[in-house]
Amino acid sequence: MNENETNKAQGKLQQGSAILRESTKVTIQNLMTVKSIVTILLTAVFSYLAIVGRISGEQFLTIFSVVIAFYFGTQYQKNSGGEE
Repeated sequence: MNENETNKAQGKLQQGSAILRESTKVTIQNLMTVKSIVTILLTAVFSYLAIVGRISGEQFLTIFSVVIAFYFGTQYQKNSGGEE
């Protein structure tokens, strides 16, 4: 491989790395929405309550299912383009 090809390969690698960083940045920004934070906090709280025995596994499953269904339902609606 000559010097020109090496420089091209390094340039492509740097460009790919920059795209990955930008993609990661966008993903983190999307996770920092209020809805996502509430979903993560609810998951953590109810997981803790189930682990220490304050709620049963069945109650946890019911609550967690509702929270996750709401989160992914609103994400799907947002991505599909609107309301019905």
